[in-house]
Amino acid sequence: MEKKQSVAVNALTYGLITGAVVIVYSLLMYIANLYMNKWVSSISYLFLLGGMVWGTLEYRKKTDNGFMTYGQAFTSSFIIGMIAGVLVTIYSFIFIQYINPGMINEIIEQARVQMQDKNLTEDQIEAALDMTRKFTTPGLMTVFGLGAYALVSAILGLIAAIFLKKPDPNAPTSAL
Repeated sequence: MEKKQSVAVNALTYGLITGAVVIVYSLLMYIANLYMNKWVSSISYLFLLGGMVWGTLEYRKKTDNGFMTYGQAFTSSFIIGMIAGVLVTIYSFIFIQYINPGMINEIIEQARVQMQDKNLTEDQIEAALDMTRKFTTPGLMTVFGLGAYALVSAILGLIAAIFLKKPDPNAPTSAL
């Protein structure tokens, strides 16, 4: 009789691996001075998706004779994404608080440049930057980071589960 692996154990393993890969990528972008480039930073979402898919495929191989429902595929993918997100968010807090505390000023300056490109008045820019400063503290950025990872993990999980599911042809079907 095949022993069914826990989705939590599998998700923890692949979530930690995925989070570590995203952190290493972030550090490489910091060393290369590309960490403020939004396009380059968004590549980390491909690593997140890759880890979610890889972990869910491994989970599918180890349970239910290789079959998986859409719900199981989503649950696995989402939990992997959330574990990776928690790890990356903790790293981000440490990075912003201790490694590069000047990053907040860089974010605000980048926002200033973007607003100047939109021909806003200096008063409008200062009002917007005051609001930006209120939301760019390490603590609030951590909270927003967790929320963003939850949303992105849910969206990527919903999409990935479409391709990762593998229904058991012998499973009973329910009539609706």
